[in-house]
Amino acid sequence: VVSRQSSVSSGINAEYGRISPDLYTGHLAAALSNIAGDSFAIPLRNILGRKKAMLVVLGVGLFSDFLAMPNLTISGEWTLEFVACLIGNLSCSAAFGTIYLYSGELAPTSHRGMVLSLSSAAARIGSFSGTYVGLLYAVTDRRVPLTLFAGLTAVFMGVIWQLPDTNGRPIPETPLDVKTLSEKYKVSNKMVVGAGDMKNHASEV
Repeated sequence: VVSRQSSVSSGINAEYGRISPDLYTGHLAAALSNIAGDSFAIPLRNILGRKKAMLVVLGVGLFSDFLAMPNLTISGEWTLEFVACLIGNLSCSAAFGTIYLYSGELAPTSHRGMVLSLSSAAARIGSFSGTYVGLLYAVTDRRVPLTLFAGLTAVFMGVIWQLPDTNGRPIPETPLDVKTLSEKYKVSNKMVVGAGDMKNHASEV
């Protein structure tokens, strides 16, 4: 997920000179969207939790990928593609900080340094690969790289859906704690679903 975020962000930044009204306006708008994304992510993950916040932010990024596909001029030199890229940049900024926090809380203390180092390495790979994906704009229809990014986003949303939320839960110290907490998460989910089914049955009766 970190690699995807870096790849999308680098790809967007590399193309601002082409899709924005002018280079300075593009980078100024990108900086403002980065600030908005970082500010938006903090209350979002505190209210919804890490897992739901990641799904919401990636969902916004997925929406921006599809929004950028039509050729539509809004007014003057502003296009729907440029607006969609700003939304995508906001999504990348919000997701980047959240995924680092989420990964660190999922990993046990004994392995947290290694997990965060691997995340940082994946981010570097995504940073330089994103610029090459952006070059696809010059040789093919822009829907090709946008579909690639959208597909990766959908896959990562499916992966995150299978993970437990760490909000309000104790941080694991060892790999055994990860297994224990995961089993408790599955049991608690089953209890919530069972209670909901009983409530629905009682209301029907």
